[in-house]
Amino acid sequence: MGWIQSGTHPEVDLGAGTLAPLWQEGVVKIAVIGAGISGLVCARRLVEAGHGVVVFEKSRNLGGRCATRKFGEHVVDHGVQYFTLRDPQILKEVEVLAGERLQTLCNPILLAGQDGEIYREGEQRFYLADGNHRVGTLLAQGLDVRREIEIKAVEKSGRKWRVAGEEFEAVVCSSPWPRTAALLGMKIRESGYDSCLTVLLEYLVWREGPEGGSAYGRMDLSGEDPLAWVGCENVKKGRIAEGSTVYVIQASPKYSREHLTQNPEFWASDLQILLEKLWHLDPEKRGSVFAHRWRYSRRQEKAEMPKDLPKGIFICGDTETDSRVESVWKSGKVAAETILG
Repeated sequence: MGWIQSGTHPEVDLGAGTLAPLWQEGVVKIAVIGAGISGLVCARRLVEAGHGVVVFEKSRNLGGRCATRKFGEHVVDHGVQYFTLRDPQILKEVEVLAGERLQTLCNPILLAGQDGEIYREGEQRFYLADGNHRVGTLLAQGLDVRREIEIKAVEKSGRKWRVAGEEFEAVVCSSPWPRTAALLGMKIRESGYDSCLTVLLEYLVWREGPEGGSAYGRMDLSGEDPLAWVGCENVKKGRIAEGSTVYVIQASPKYSREHLTQNPEFWASDLQILLEKLWHLDPEKRGSVFAHRWRYSRRQEKAEMPKDLPKGIFICGDTETDSRVESVWKSGKVAAETILG
């Protein structure tokens, strides 16, 4: 939801067998639930193999947590702030997909409470010039993507599966595991995900970075500081209108869990005051505020793993890997190859 105020693990069974024997009978129809990165990557590979794929997405947007919004005159990433591409093959695929949109984020990230220590100094970080959501938009080109369709259940229909009134030989679920489990009628003990409260803050003064410095942001690794992440979007070229500064706060899992059900006006204001004290921001220069709840923000390291999936049901995304863009991209490829046998 949003509120705005003006002013791959080897122990995981990705699916019960492959559908390779069916390929000899002609085109196989496959449903992909969720138009996040992994679902779209999986769908593209299956389409390339010559099969019929329909992608269902409950929202209007593509790319899942690679989310961007128009914030007044600004373009701001309110989901994934940046991503790494450590695998040379995935880097090449993203470069081909995004072309000149792919930008390198050179500004350092400071570690909270470490006297200026830099987080993973020298690590390459990337973003897309016109918004990280463009990863999803580009991946979806040429696919049959049906937006604003919320799937309530996946039901067995003879040897096939029924999704949104249509029958499919296979179903790929790329949503967070709690949602996938609910679709399949499976009970789970815990969600296995951290929540994240996110706030976008506009100040009517231009700054190059935190406190006027050259850093991109500040990260707290202890889990105790409510301000787990603060980034200054001004370092992303052409995103922020002249004369303004936009910050993105992502609260710690602990803070987010404690305040998840509260009115966003409360926690957005609370986090803004904390940031103003930290970076000596002038409350008189406040502009617009936007608040968003990510209920399933990041998969926990010790999350419960799916097991005993029905035949013809496959999974990808951070249900079975970590939540990094590169990891879920790879997961989508693996799921497609598993299906193809």
